[in-house]
Amino acid sequence: MHIYLLRHPQTDWNKEMRFQGRIDIPINEKGWQALKQALPILAALPVKVVYTSPLQRAKVVAEKIVQRNGLPLVEDERLIEAHCGRWEGKTVKELTEEEPEAFRLWWQNPYKNPMPEGESYADVEKRTSAFLEDVITRGEDALVVSHGIAIITMLRYVLQIPEDFTRVIRIENLGLARLEFDQWGKAFVVSNPGRVLELLSFPI
Repeated sequence: MHIYLLRHPQTDWNKEMRFQGRIDIPINEKGWQALKQALPILAALPVKVVYTSPLQRAKVVAEKIVQRNGLPLVEDERLIEAHCGRWEGKTVKELTEEEPEAFRLWWQNPYKNPMPEGESYADVEKRTSAFLEDVITRGEDALVVSHGIAIITMLRYVLQIPEDFTRVIRIENLGLARLEFDQWGKAFVVSNPGRVLELLSFPI
């Protein structure tokens, strides 16, 4: 079985390197244009169900996809972005100036150092990994539309990267990762774009 993890398109706060967390920021014009271009391929992914975070920057993507492919859409609170506490709305530059030590510790190991008044990556992974295991148990080929930190924790869970090396995992806006689950275990798959188009019966 396969699970595709899709990060939402760009928002203005992404562009400004501003912590969004649970604040419900919409997709910006660049994000909409990127989604429009990617939508035919996203809607043709070989899945049976689409899951989404309840935040609009993810949910609107899932809604556009199921409008085209007619698949069931399931909203799951466990896919919501990390709660960034008092850092929500702050830029990276502001935090390095206002709270340099707290920011340094968080950057060094976000699993052991939660965002002030917010979640640690460990908190996020507890719910996102539980979500993954539920989908795996059901044996569903699925597309999951979520957020940067939430997806990073799912990838770390599958790859079993040491927590203090989590920074090696990055996923850009509208980035797509494919996870594979079979009798041999869990794997992260890097796909050949030409092969993907062939599998989806798209002309190259």
